Amino acid sequence: MKKLTDRLNTITFTPRSTVWFLLFIAALTYGLFFWQRGFYWDEFPWAWIYYRLGPAMLTKTFTTSRPFWGMIYQLTMPVIGPNPWAWQLLAILLRWVTAVLLWKILRALYPQHPKPALWAGLFFLVHPGMGQQFIAMMYSHFYIVLSAFLLSMYLAIRAIQDEKRRWVYFTASYLLAAVNFLTMEYFYFVEFGLVVAFFQLFPGGFKERAKKSLLYFLPYLFIFLGITLWRTFFFEFQNASYPFVLLDKLKEDIFTGTLFFLNQILISFWRTVFESWILPFLTIGTSGFGPLTLTLMLVLLFSGIFLTGIYLFAFKADSSDDRDFTRQAGWLGLAFWFLSGGSVWIIGIVPQFNFSIDRFMLPFMLGSSILLACMIALIKNARTQMILVALLIGFAGSRHFRLEEIYRSDWLTQQELFTQMSARIPALKEGTIILANDIPVTYYSDNSLTGPLNWIYSPPGEMVAMLYFASIRVGKTLPSVEPGLDHQLYYIGPTFYGNTDNILVVHFEPPGCFRVVDAEVEADNKLLPPAVRDVARYSNQRVILFEKQNQLPGPLYRGVESDWCGYFAQAELARQKKDWEEVIRIADFAFALNDTPNDPVERFVYVEGYAHTDDWEKAVELSEESYRVSKTYMGPLLCRLWDRIERETESSAERVSALERVRSKFECNP
Repeated sequence: MKKLTDRLNTITFTPRSTVWFLLFIAALTYGLFFWQRGFYWDEFPWAWIYYRLGPAMLTKTFTTSRPFWGMIYQLTMPVIGPNPWAWQLLAILLRWVTAVLLWKILRALYPQHPKPALWAGLFFLVHPGMGQQFIAMMYSHFYIVLSAFLLSMYLAIRAIQDEKRRWVYFTASYLLAAVNFLTMEYFYFVEFGLVVAFFQLFPGGFKERAKKSLLYFLPYLFIFLGITLWRTFFFEFQNASYPFVLLDKLKEDIFTGTLFFLNQILISFWRTVFESWILPFLTIGTSGFGPLTLTLMLVLLFSGIFLTGIYLFAFKADSSDDRDFTRQAGWLGLAFWFLSGGSVWIIGIVPQFNFSIDRFMLPFMLGSSILLACMIALIKNARTQMILVALLIGFAGSRHFRLEEIYRSDWLTQQELFTQMSARIPALKEGTIILANDIPVTYYSDNSLTGPLNWIYSPPGEMVAMLYFASIRVGKTLPSVEPGLDHQLYYIGPTFYGNTDNILVVHFEPPGCFRVVDAEVEADNKLLPPAVRDVARYSNQRVILFEKQNQLPGPLYRGVESDWCGYFAQAELARQKKDWEEVIRIADFAFALNDTPNDPVERFVYVEGYAHTDDWEKAVELSEESYRVSKTYMGPLLCRLWDRIERETESSAERVSALERVRSKFECNP
């Protein structure tokens, strides 16, 4: 152990190396498998709108929420393109930039305390509370705005410290502050933290420092007031998404409203400053990963701890008492933290760890990172400080790895969905309403999956289809599924026009294959989720067109695979075309895989194929295999399937024998 310590003592890292060390930690935490991640949540609709409907439609999309934020997308999207991996790299780099800027602010304010400044930068870089880092297109633009705020603050500090370039720095700082105020609300009130920074920079007594601080902050205040007046009285959609819950409660009852506000503050403080960092330790053993992924996570965990520990051990810093950092930076951390709540508490929200509410952790991360560094600075033993920081960084990295595994899984599931769907459904009739089960993904909804759906099935500049999860939309967003009713929906930019005559019901539950629900056979299929089963009889396969028109671009599309589900999709399409020879040709490939269907209904297409080509023995054999999976559930479905086979095939002795066998076996009603 002594030899190892002696060797570590020979390694020297200066404060200047911090920038590169932060980049290394960013790459270790977020960079693994970045090419296996994709578009999530609102990103897919935005990408579809921009690249298929045009920049003007994307501008319209943002006019009712954050119009100036939308302008940034107009600059970045033509440069980055529809390449998820490029957006992932950009998000990592911007997260690193914000951590560097926070570190530089603290170094400029407290030059005698490089170690706590480094800790705060590290804590912000890997803060485990907000789990949406991998929604890269969206959050890269969050970080652009945050970078504008942090750079504005850093330039303001430099302006005070450098009298020669003061007004150059201040001018740039004012412009960047305006960017923050105009584009988003997340960091809207944090700008007032600059008053605390100014106060700590000026010498003299309290009154003199306070007077100077307020005087230098006046231009920022005027910018704030001007933009706030515009948002309040001229921007009509300012309150389009969230009501001002806190203000309403205070108006109803000042006492109850005040208690509600205090409760928000306490819960937010506990979650963002303490619980966020405790959570990775408590959940380390609940990943549910396979052996290989779990091993990789543990390697990442111990690598993060070990490498952070080495750097902190070798980091050469002044030996000044870091408790002075706590006495000074603690006020800045508290100011940042409390001001961050202004844009969150007013709408009645407190940060949570579940998607998608965990995004409200983001504004609190600045203050909570500084406060955590302040608390560690109170520890007298430097080695204890080093060990604690290394553990926090390592475990935070492991939490992000666990989350990233879910993101990668969701991306694969989404790709598999549209790969199989595009093989089964080459094209769609305009105005088609697709009703589906709740696809087993975390970071997509039916709204967000409607983006890639239209990328495949809509001509450029048009929107021809809408996806709804039957369990949450039927009877609400889609008031009725009765045929003949027009349906219209404003979809964050374009408007969808459809009719309930054109409903297509589908089901996708991996590892089962994507299926278009057969209305005639599956109206009472108990293997379907109840919400899907309730609408199965409305499924109209005539909306499926056979001439393929569009396809997702290469970076987003996997292509049809030669596996069971790939063959199943092709066979189902051939069945709909009544091309029974093609069904049998595909069956030869599918059954040669020696794969077992994950849903017994997946054999039905081959049952029909063999029946229509007079291989009655094979048709009966496959029917019996499905029946053995669940006699109660499969019996009625097989009876309906064979009723259709009888109706659509020519009579023969072999057919009569086969029908007698299956109807007796499955106890079909005469």
